[in-house]
Amino acid sequence: MRKIRFVSFLLSLWVLSSCTDILDKEPYGLSNFWQTPADAELGINAAYEPLLFEEVYGRGQFWMSAASDDFIVNRDKPTEKLLTSFSTNENTSSYAYSYWKHMYQIIRRANDVLENVPQIGMDAELKDRILGEANFLMGFGYFQLVRRYGGVPFYDYQKPDEINKPRETTEESYRRIEEYLQTAAELLPWTHSAEAVGRAHKGAALGLLAKVYAYQQKWQESKDASGQVINSGKYTLTERYQDIFTIEHEKASENLFAVQCNPVRHESTITSIVQLPGTITNGSGWKYFAPTFSLAKAFEPGDERRAATLVDIDGGVFRFDGEDITLSENLVGAWGTAHIAVKYVHPYQEKYVGWESGLDIPVLRYSDVLLLNAEAIIMLNGGGPNAPDLGVAAAATAFNQVRVRAFAGDGSKAITAPSFTDLVHERRCEFAFEEQRHYDLVRWGLAEEVYNAGIDDPRGSRPFDASVHSLFPLPQREIDNSNGMLKQNPGY
Repeated sequence: MRKIRFVSFLLSLWVLSSCTDILDKEPYGLSNFWQTPADAELGINAAYEPLLFEEVYGRGQFWMSAASDDFIVNRDKPTEKLLTSFSTNENTSSYAYSYWKHMYQIIRRANDVLENVPQIGMDAELKDRILGEANFLMGFGYFQLVRRYGGVPFYDYQKPDEINKPRETTEESYRRIEEYLQTAAELLPWTHSAEAVGRAHKGAALGLLAKVYAYQQKWQESKDASGQVINSGKYTLTERYQDIFTIEHEKASENLFAVQCNPVRHESTITSIVQLPGTITNGSGWKYFAPTFSLAKAFEPGDERRAATLVDIDGGVFRFDGEDITLSENLVGAWGTAHIAVKYVHPYQEKYVGWESGLDIPVLRYSDVLLLNAEAIIMLNGGGPNAPDLGVAAAATAFNQVRVRAFAGDGSKAITAPSFTDLVHERRCEFAFEEQRHYDLVRWGLAEEVYNAGIDDPRGSRPFDASVHSLFPLPQREIDNSNGMLKQNPGY
């Protein structure tokens, strides 16, 4: 599917001013809805729709993950710069608030599916698929919030009067997320037919569940969940890394879950355009995010992921609109670093198509599942932050599928007994600009060391305190909307 389509009244549902409002209001015009299988399809389609909003996977996935050492915000965005420099005790970012709001839109719409679809007379297989997708989106939406903010309030359609609720603990929040994803995995098929490509399936549910377990250091559970995906034989790595981020290969099985996009302004994401300088795109580029030298030098010689991720400004060649352009400081202008991110701009190489390129945005890839499996095995065998150089041969099979692919299939690059240090390096190079690095460093307990050192980061040393900054502050506007029911994270 180029994009899951929606009827106009569903597009307007639940677009309200706060989390509490979103959960509280009965959607207008649905008194005769939830009667037919077609209604069920429209309902689950509407639950996916906020993923297309600019502040979710347009640029929303970058704002907070700029806290990593991979890239900086290079426009005048004071609030976001303060948040990602750990130099503020509040969160007044409109972008952070929008992200919070849109995740709760997904959650509310998925709740409506869970409440109403079971009563609809329809094909059992289709009903299971729709309910499985709703459970997946519930787990997905809450996970995005919990890894940013810790425990969050949960909406229960069976208790509709309990709207303005206090936050649950992080532990309880993760328990609920696990339940949603476990249910999704039970209900969903391993793959979908061609007309349903883009919907969540069993591999996406189990893959995300493996990640949720890893964030809690439940290593055996993470190994088991990722192992189910691997052993299913349903998914493979795309042969060349650089092809993952092309329209020609965006539906490949490596993309376990991706945002399905259309090249239409305000009907899709803008990920491609926000990383480019306007001097190249005749003013359209937004130049929000610039790679650091720390990221650029992380790639080993021969690693094809480097060229697929960034281009050097001093003499690098960037193909745009059918022309090879040699980059220079004079051409690019004020930028903040010596590199341009190019991971999502492949559709522009031969023809510039405007604001939205139409490229699907990978959210969960099979390579992530492989490295989560390798990580769990390393941890279960005594490796980890406290034994970073301990090699674990049992992790080699999953680990080297990802690593060898990065070197164009060169088997000599395989590591016989990968260590935790190898894993940290591999995840950084594999998932740059995919909203992974900051959260990885935090969950490994490495963020304080890395950010305070500030090596090869134009921001220099940043005062990261793990006891405070491992979570971001909740959006202040949402605390205000709750009339004090929501309490800010400690230290802010």
